[in-house]
Amino acid sequence: MNWLNILANKSKNLVVKIAVQRYFRKYINRILELSIDNQQHKFHATVELKGEEKPITIDIEYELSINEQDSIVQAKAHNILISKEWMNLIAQEALHRDYHISGKGTVRIIKLIRKLGIA
Repeated sequence: MNWLNILANKSKNLVVKIAVQRYFRKYINRILELSIDNQQHKFHATVELKGEEKPITIDIEYELSINEQDSIVQAKAHNILISKEWMNLIAQEALHRDYHISGKGTVRIIKLIRKLGIA
């Protein structure tokens, strides 16, 4: 991987890190690690959650599809692994379900996803 790709990946991860931190700010104290592998469709994060003594690790294999005509983003998790056992058990119930993101801000989300190359 050349230096330009490395810089692009770091920038992409920083943007996603800020977005995740803002969206989940009532749950997360700090994001320690965050990476997205666009080729393999994998998301990895290590976070300090409010009320937890130790950081937790989250690994997700995902699929994203975009319906630009109707401004809908569809997300599906194919594999989820969370280091905290009870959270991992709950997360298993979300596997292979379709989640739709639509509404007022969806056009901006679609543009961000396209710009970052996540889908």
